[in-house]
Formats: sequence, C-alpha cells, structure tokens
Amino acid sequence: MKLLLTRHGQSLWQTLGEAAGFDAPLSPLGVAQAHRLGAYLARYEPPARISASPLLRARQTAEIVARYLDAPVTCDNDLREFESWDASDPPSPVDMWRTMAAAPPHPAYTAFRERVQGALERVIGATPAAEEVVLVVAHGGTLGTLLRLLLDSATMRIWTPNTALHSLRWTGDFWLLRYVNQQEHLPRPLRSR
Repeated sequence: MKLLLTRHGQSLWQTLGEAAGFDAPLSPLGVAQAHRLGAYLARYEPPARISASPLLRARQTAEIVARYLDAPVTCDNDLREFESWDASDPPSPVDMWRTMAAAPPHPAYTAFRERVQGALERVIGATPAAEEVVLVVAHGGTLGTLLRLLLDSATMRIWTPNTALHSLRWTGDFWLLRYVNQQEHLPRPLRSR
C-alpha cells in the first residue's frame, strides 16, 4: 500500500485571517494548487481513492483532485484539524505537540491524536490491494500527527505547505517514508505556506 498525504490548497482564512471563518473555502490560489495537484497525480501516481477532512478547504481540494482521477472521495470527520482549545487551560505552542514521556502531551492533543489514529485505521483497513495508492487530504496538524503515528516518532515536527505531498509505502513490516513536502507540481509563484 502507498499512502499519499497532502495539505489542502490555500484557504481564504490564510489570506483574510479570522474574518474568513474557521471553515473557509479555498482562495483562488488554493483552487489553482488543487488543479495542479490533480493533474500531477493523474500523470505520475494516481490514487485509487481519496479520504478527506470534511472541512471545506480540504473537501474542495479533494473534489478538485478527484476530477482528474475518477477516484471516489470519502470524508472522515476524524481528519479535521484542531477546532478549539479549553480557554481555561491553553497549551503553549511548544506544549501542544509535545509527546515525550517526560513531558506528557496536552490533554487536547491526546484526544486529537486518538481521533486521527481512528481515521488512519479506517483508511488502512479499507485498502484491500497491497499496491493500492490512497490519498489523504487534510490539515497541517492532522498530517503531522499522521506522520508521527505512521513513523512511530513522538517528537517529529514537519510543516506542510499547501498541497505539498508526503509519500509512504508499507513494506510488510514498517512504513517507509518515500518523500516529504514534494511540490514539483507547483511552480514557485503558486507555492504558499
């Protein structure tokens, strides 16, 4: 099984801030990024199916990509990004992702990680063919957590630019990381963080 992970295209929240709302749609640049990703995947590594966060920016990205592939899109609520923190116990930017035993993770992250792990188990469990390629379209925090789970690395941190690809292959014994943050489908003017 090959697993491709990508972050949604640029959203209006990234350009307009909170005024766009948490569940903001793709920006015009984000739409262009999704089209470029779809064309690239159709040519070089077409997934048989797509699992996506139901949040608008990820769902729109997945739907655009799917048009190039004739692949079904399934939305999984557990692929959503963090949505809120307990205001009485906010984590620091460092503490929120900390997962080492010496410093246990924030309870909100523990719940998030468990939610993401459930989505990952469903994606893997629904993949019958050993060589099937599956694309997951989600969010930066979700992708970082998926990578930590797949690679069994509690402390790994990776920033994922919009529509950058991570690729992993199941060897039968472990997940092999094939590449990280591949963006060759995007010319420099179409890249965004």
